[in-house]
Amino acid sequence: MNFLKLIPIVSLIIFSTCKAVAAEKAGQARLFFGSTQVKPSNLNTELTAQGIKNVDLNNQAGVEITFPTNDYLNLGLRYTKRLISQDDSVTTTDYKAEINQDVAALVARYAFLKTDMVRLDAVIGVGGSNTTYTLKTATQDGGLSKTGSPFATLYSTAGVSLALGKGKFYFVLEGGLDSQKADKLDRSGTINNNVNEIDLSGAYFNIGLMFDGIPIKM
Repeated sequence: MNFLKLIPIVSLIIFSTCKAVAAEKAGQARLFFGSTQVKPSNLNTELTAQGIKNVDLNNQAGVEITFPTNDYLNLGLRYTKRLISQDDSVTTTDYKAEINQDVAALVARYAFLKTDMVRLDAVIGVGGSNTTYTLKTATQDGGLSKTGSPFATLYSTAGVSLALGKGKFYFVLEGGLDSQKADKLDRSGTINNNVNEIDLSGAYFNIGLMFDGIPIKM
């Protein structure tokens, strides 16, 4: 069975579990932004040939909501919007490449350290992504996509976060590794066959805010 087809079922189970837990315990919400260092080699080879700057960062912004199942383990959901926009290196043209992604994951956080001012935890997550790539040059004007319902590409993540603050409000630093590779891409417009996959795996770093012990209605 395709794992991605299980995401809505598992999400519903976690949502129901979190809803039941939320009736007794307040949740934890995180707002964050950052980037993933990526090296999509065949894509960058094509961009270089078209006079467009290489892709090296996948910028992102997102939200995460989790609920405690015990004193150390939180379970929940994370959604991230990711955007890449690369212009040409020649100012007299309007060549451009863009990558647009929607990424969602089921996440589990395990707390190693919890004090009034410091929180340290590890996070793992698994889910999926939908990816759209568009390219405009003198000879090409079209796109590549890997989308599905709910998601077309398997995505996983693992990292460690450090939160500093007091009470219910904390500033968060998080780093780790993302893994995802869109292949078997659908083509549209006048785009050639040089790019057959888009690998956006790499090390990520985020900064953000954490709101801990906040009543969240679901």
